[in-house]
Amino acid sequence: MTSRGVATSRGVDRLLAAAGLDPAMGVQVVSGRRLTSIAFDPSLPLVLLAEPPLVEPAGVLPGRHARAGARALLASLYPADHPVQPLPEGTPRPLAGLSDDELAGGDWLVPALAPLDNLASPHGMAAISARLRAPDGCPWDRKQTHASLRPFVLEEAYETVDAIESGAPEDLAEELGDLFLQIILHAQLAAEEGAFDLTDVYRTLGAKIIRRHPHVFGDTEVSGAEEVLRNWESIKAAERHEAGGSQSAFSGIARALPALAASREIQERASSLGWDWEAIDGVWEKVGEELAELHEAGPMEGDAGRDARLHELGDVLFAAVNLARWLKLDPEEALRRANRRWIDRYERVESLATERGLVLVDLPADAKDALWNEVKSS
Repeated sequence: MTSRGVATSRGVDRLLAAAGLDPAMGVQVVSGRRLTSIAFDPSLPLVLLAEPPLVEPAGVLPGRHARAGARALLASLYPADHPVQPLPEGTPRPLAGLSDDELAGGDWLVPALAPLDNLASPHGMAAISARLRAPDGCPWDRKQTHASLRPFVLEEAYETVDAIESGAPEDLAEELGDLFLQIILHAQLAAEEGAFDLTDVYRTLGAKIIRRHPHVFGDTEVSGAEEVLRNWESIKAAERHEAGGSQSAFSGIARALPALAASREIQERASSLGWDWEAIDGVWEKVGEELAELHEAGPMEGDAGRDARLHELGDVLFAAVNLARWLKLDPEEALRRANRRWIDRYERVESLATERGLVLVDLPADAKDALWNEVKSS
């Protein structure tokens, strides 16, 4: 250690002593100008060290790009009235009354938050979840299992999609939080069972993403997004082989996956294995062929006829999903938009009928069609 390093270390020791902090109990020490580039947890005391104004900040920690400056970052993690104390001695001041220059120009103590007040930290929700599951916690949370929480995972995922499509950032932030809660709850249940915890969730995800992006984290070169997808499927196939030896290329497709999404995944995997049309012309012909077969199955009566029509309708939908894949469109999004478009038009027809004093349900079919076409063309 250099003489400057020894002096700095001794200076920090004096500041910690003045703040009454024991390093053995956990403490974080960082330059005020480098705060946005450092991962720290508000559940531990934070000591900010003064740094010369000529020293530039060291960038922004990934995930914090929406926060400009140390004070904005602290304000996103701590309450506005959280006391921040000048060191080695001084009267605490509320965080909201401090500027970036003041934080960078002096030594400060930012006291720790209690676990249940640590709302903006990755550790905050884990503490809240553990409290809910405690013997004196919430009766509803205490009775939940992995199986009982299944519907909520799907519900929150769909509500997140709705928020994405609405385009409102505040709605998306809230729905992502609700979706993240499901991850936290399942990890809490598993931790109680001694099976795994959030550490395993983070590590497994990080390792998987790095492994499946050799063009970013390794030496593989790709020509574009399509080759990335092919490599992704090849890597997944190798993982399945290593995990189960003789596993099918289509094992691992979730049984609970909506049928349109499952169909698209099946066809993506098939394409990565070389089972695909040479050009989109063949896909168009296949859609027409399946529609013709469905039409021919129409007149059949009884259970056999129903089964035949169901079979052929499934083939039509499967072919349509493949067409969507070739057109680089999401069939689920296309159908959701069609559903929403139909409802919107019908509501406009209802409004138009009301404006004209008409009872929509009593109108003959041609009058309803006339209103529909009027709305559609407007």
